[in-house]
Amino acid sequence: MSTFTNIINAVKTAETLHDKGQLLTYLCHVLSSAKKKPSPADRDEIGTYVLSELENVPTLLNKAECYRQKDEIFGLMDALVGLVTTCYNTPAAIPMDKVEMIQRVVDRCNKERFLERAIDEAFNSHVNIPDEAALERILCMAAPLKDEFHKGQLWQGLVHYKGPVNRLSKDARGVLVRYAVSELSRYAQEQREGTLSKDGYANLEYICDAAGYFMSHASPDPELVKLIADLFSLQDAAISYYALSVLLKVKYEVSDEAISFLAHDPTVAGMTYHLLEKHGMTDRFPTELRDPAYLAKSDLVHWLTYPTELGKQPDAIELLGVTQKKGETFHIFRFKSDSNNLGDDLKGVWLIGWSGNDGGTFSNFDRYADYVKKTPQKTVRYIRRKLL
Repeated sequence: MSTFTNIINAVKTAETLHDKGQLLTYLCHVLSSAKKKPSPADRDEIGTYVLSELENVPTLLNKAECYRQKDEIFGLMDALVGLVTTCYNTPAAIPMDKVEMIQRVVDRCNKERFLERAIDEAFNSHVNIPDEAALERILCMAAPLKDEFHKGQLWQGLVHYKGPVNRLSKDARGVLVRYAVSELSRYAQEQREGTLSKDGYANLEYICDAAGYFMSHASPDPELVKLIADLFSLQDAAISYYALSVLLKVKYEVSDEAISFLAHDPTVAGMTYHLLEKHGMTDRFPTELRDPAYLAKSDLVHWLTYPTELGKQPDAIELLGVTQKKGETFHIFRFKSDSNNLGDDLKGVWLIGWSGNDGGTFSNFDRYADYVKKTPQKTVRYIRRKLL
């Protein structure tokens, strides 16, 4: 049996395309970093499976009901192509009857993700920065799209290429500002009518994030600034946080109520404090919430809400104690959750997590019961020795 058979079997039984893509990416990393190169038999086994999966990509695309599903398929295709490159050292090593198939699949995916490719081609250059005409061409692709997840690729792309976006000319920035105003106005109207979709709602966050870059070195557009400030009325923590980050950059006077709302939300409180700290404005953060333990808890809660972790806030979280290691202060917590990201054996069970003041926030989802000692102090010391 091949040493990689277990990984391949896990890929075959993965519940979602996203999980399958992640497992294949991991397999590619294992193959690339292994000190001992896989045997020819291993490579043949993996290569045969990968090529069969690639052949199925067009069928998956034909069945996709929305662009979000297609995006998962693109991720799967990228992982598969990466494995083909890893398994076959040269193009000549790829079975001749499969070369045309691979190119056909890649061309199909590239055609489908035309917006992302246009953004990559415009910004992924160390020489040229997109001009007004180049951005107009990209927006002509994005504007007619009806799928909000697809439209959101524009704003995510601008955030990804924040360096070049910061260096855009005044006219090029103007193109993005006008489009952002148009989109925010449309979303505001849909919100009033109660028709704003989940993906449209998410795009508000991406627009704010992107606007922070294309307005950072230019005179802020009053209409765009007002539309961003109006987003506080949605009472959404993530959107409000990104709105705050833009408004502080352009020196807009944000209300105490808006800052208090963010400070009282554990998913963004710590980030809000650090953002205010960056602007020398920590005095605007509510005095009663400037407790290091509260800010540390917020950092951990925010980390746990990532889709790759719990994907939501924990149902309960409690501070166990504070310790230090290698000059970094760690607040140790226990938390529990019914998240579907957890196995049945971990749901509703106290688990361990920690927040470090230098960014060392993490959890292995270890059971708290496995680390309990006679006193809280001994428990914290044991966790420090075993997990940090």
